[in-house]
Formats: sequence, structure tokens, C-alpha cells
Amino acid sequence: MKRSTVLLFLLLSVSMGSCEDDTMGPIFIKEPQNRVDFSNTTGATVECSARGNPPPEIIWVRADGTAVGDVPGLRQVLANGNLVFPPFRAEDYRQEVHAQVYVCLARNSVGSIHSRDVNVRAVVIQPYEAEADNEYVIRGNSVVMKCEVPSFVADFVTVTMWEDSIGNEFFANSD
Repeated sequence: MKRSTVLLFLLLSVSMGSCEDDTMGPIFIKEPQNRVDFSNTTGATVECSARGNPPPEIIWVRADGTAVGDVPGLRQVLANGNLVFPPFRAEDYRQEVHAQVYVCLARNSVGSIHSRDVNVRAVVIQPYEAEADNEYVIRGNSVVMKCEVPSFVADFVTVTMWEDSIGNEFFANSD
């Protein structure tokens, strides 16, 4: 009787040990960056990928949790989890697509995870003029000149040089 009990115990131990649960909730392999700025002439791709068992499904949602889908010519959700913003014409700019907060959601039967907020901002390339107000200064003294650019490009402009009305050039970071 003892021998059969020990044998039964061993059989149960071996069979239970081979029934491991290898399921795993989603884990990001590539989490999207927090900010994605691009121009209408370049477009952008926001990458998101995750692993798990079973393999997780990638869904892109707005900050309010509503799922986003394809908008022909403006936004594509690819099967690999990437969110693509192809180049577009200036007149096709749509704030609800091109100035939006997105979140990557990865889910499977074990659980779900979501990325940090992804702030997407497209800038339409268009002509603009930078201006500087006239400042009066006594010869030999210093002057502070402020370059004014339109607000829609201010985050993307770096002043590298000044040119006066007679063609003299003054470079940034030089005396």
C-alpha cells in the first residue's frame, strides 16, 4: 500500500509540474515617445510594440479612451502597432488628427497596459516673416534685439543670424 501511495504521489507531482502556465500579460518592447512633432511635408511614424502570451493586440486610443482608426491620407494604424501620419497638403490639416494626445494600449487575455501620453503636433510649412522692432541705442552701448516670429512656428525656429538694412550680418553667440 505504501509503495502504491508513493508511486501515485510521484505521478501526480510529475504531471502537475508539467502543466505550467506560461501566459504573460503585455510588456512594452517599444513604448512611444512623449512628444512627436513633424511637418506636413515629412510626416511621422509613432512606434509601439509589446510582447506577451498570448501575443497582445495593439490599439491606439485618444486621451479620453476612444479608439482611433484610419483616416485616409492622414492617419493609419498599422498591423505592427505603428501609428503613421503620412505627408499631407496644407489644406488637409485637421486638428483632431494632427494636434492630438494619443495613447498606445496593449492587451491580451491576461491583462492590458497603456503607454504614456503621446503629444502629436503637425506643423504646416508655410511662408512667414520674422520681424525685429527698431531699437535706439547710443553708439558704443549694447542693445537687446528681439526677433518676433509667428506663434505657429515659434517652437521650431532658431535665430542664427541678424542682418541690418544695409547688409551687415550679426551671428548669434558672437560679440
